[in-house]
Amino acid sequence: MTADATIPVARSRWMPPRFFLLYGLAGTLLHFTLGGPVLLRLPWLGAAVFLAGLALMLWGARSFARAGTTLKPFERTHALVTSGPYRFTRNPMYVGIVAMLLAVALALGTLAPWLATVLLGLTLQLGFVRHEERALAASLGEPYERYRRSVPRWL
Repeated sequence: MTADATIPVARSRWMPPRFFLLYGLAGTLLHFTLGGPVLLRLPWLGAAVFLAGLALMLWGARSFARAGTTLKPFERTHALVTSGPYRFTRNPMYVGIVAMLLAVALALGTLAPWLATVLLGLTLQLGFVRHEERALAASLGEPYERYRRSVPRWL
């Protein structure tokens, strides 16, 4: 199939950054309202992980911009980006936002932010990654399949 093949895709107003904000706010609010025992609290590590996640997300977005392809998960892409962070993970922007929420969990330490991080990862996997992988396979064919076999989905 060529990159111009028609692929029916779902449309959603709820993109990954909105889920990041929703889960991040919910986990933080629950932390401050309900509290609970501290499971693991490492604020300095949280700060470092947040910065690393932000850098990875921005590097991934910049790589997409350089390739002239869309950042929107439900729009068809015409390019396979395999450079930059895409050499190490097929989803650096998603890894980045999950890392940023993980950083919040490390900084706060209670159960709610940790659960929010897990929920974000599950939402991205089930709501976006599975669709994107099917669409890329249909749109880009064998080059995507080779890439998929050689680079891990997450890390």
